[in-house]
Amino acid sequence: MSGANLKEKDFYVYFLYSEQQNKERSEIEKKMSRVFSPGTVIVNGRKKIFTELSKSSSNRYPDCKIIAEGWKSKMMYTPPHSR
Repeated sequence: MSGANLKEKDFYVYFLYSEQQNKERSEIEKKMSRVFSPGTVIVNGRKKIFTELSKSSSNRYPDCKIIAEGWKSKMMYTPPHSR
């Protein structure tokens, strides 16, 4: 299997949201004159925001909650970004 095919391998993902993580990332980006924008994922026809896309169901933030989960190729989402 080539390197390109390994990157395209589908895997189960969790869309996580943490208010604390959102605040920290916004503060860090602001110091660099950038703006952090959380990602969005479609859940039951509605857009929900998330701060992290992960293969794990939790992260280091205690207020982390799962917004959505599923096979990456089947989910409709826009990843978090900075501009």
